[in-house]
Amino acid sequence: MNIGDVMDELGTALETIDGLKVFPYYADRLVPPAAVLAWPDPLAYDDTMVRGSDRVTLHLFVMVGRFDARTTRDRLSQYLDGSGDASVKAAVEGGTYTALDTVRVVQATVDSYTSAGVELLGADFELDIYGRGA
Repeated sequence: MNIGDVMDELGTALETIDGLKVFPYYADRLVPPAAVLAWPDPLAYDDTMVRGSDRVTLHLFVMVGRFDARTTRDRLSQYLDGSGDASVKAAVEGGTYTALDTVRVVQATVDSYTSAGVELLGADFELDIYGRGA
């Protein structure tokens, strides 16, 4: 499983969410609302029979806007929804992939993040991914 290809395909799936800027890599600078895919943690080789499959956990950070704004809360709520046009879970799990076999959004944790000295409200989405090991 090529991690770069996996991250690119996840980025393509997330681009279906209208207005969300997607970075399938660490971005030096971003303007919310934005989604950033982080490097895997952990990457487990040989999850099934020799090189049958590998398993990886990726974190997807979605940053929405100022921490104290009600509109920010409302927008983040749409991304956290389990279904709908702005749902991160629906976009990720509904994507078309060749670099991986399955992906599931396991959980999301709401937190504050700092970008360019500004505190932002956002969420860390944990993605559980399986792909061919060979």
